[in-house]
Amino acid sequence: MRHLYTRDRGSVCWSLGRPSKTHPAGTHARIVVHARRWGVIVLLLLAAHPCAAQQSTPAPAANEHATADAAATESPTGAANAVGIWLAGSFATGGPIGNISQGRLGLLALRYERRLLPPAASRQHSGPVLTYTVDLFPALWLSVPGSALPTLIPHRPASASDLATYGVGVSPAGLRLAFRRSAQVRPFLSGSTGLAYFTAPVPTAWGRHLNFMFDLGIGVEVLLPSRLRLTVGYRYHHLSNGFRGRINPGIDGHLLCIGLVVSP
Repeated sequence: MRHLYTRDRGSVCWSLGRPSKTHPAGTHARIVVHARRWGVIVLLLLAAHPCAAQQSTPAPAANEHATADAAATESPTGAANAVGIWLAGSFATGGPIGNISQGRLGLLALRYERRLLPPAASRQHSGPVLTYTVDLFPALWLSVPGSALPTLIPHRPASASDLATYGVGVSPAGLRLAFRRSAQVRPFLSGSTGLAYFTAPVPTAWGRHLNFMFDLGIGVEVLLPSRLRLTVGYRYHHLSNGFRGRINPGIDGHLLCIGLVVSP
């Protein structure tokens, strides 16, 4: 055993080329050795991490491609949300509720649809599809000939001028039930309720500008390219002030409707 360094007390600081555990210089050298060892381990870990990341990258990319392919092949009704526009006009008036037997009603609507059932994640469902709808009417027009309007004072003859008025409206509560989801042509049932405001009181000065409306409909939707759907149908539409005016005769309209819906 060769002594490389000794203190006055004769303790060995270096023996066989290894640092002593008793001398301060030996403690410092031991710290340096351990630091070098840990430095090598850290470098090896850092070098191995990019390789692992490169190996795991293709899996998420493959999942993204699979998701994109599934979305591309999904049918238009597979989307949870859709927007559209539709137009309707009456070909006749009169019905079980309204007392005005003559008149014309037209509607221009912007629509938002949200599928309720089945859930968006379900793609194998072939049963009915229940959809919530909201319609915004930027243009409503109503005309009634004077001969069909009630007199201003009951039981007294009076002449009334023709009614021609325009308005806006909204139907925030609507439902649509479509059948044969996997078919190209799908029948549906629908219904909605809302409010309409006209520039003139309806049907006369004893009526109201603000009126209530509801409708029930039936029709078909046809799948088109580019995630489009064409809808054609019939609606029974009722309009009245809900007994808020001095008179409330109401008007029932039988409407033909056509629309276009797109699923983003």
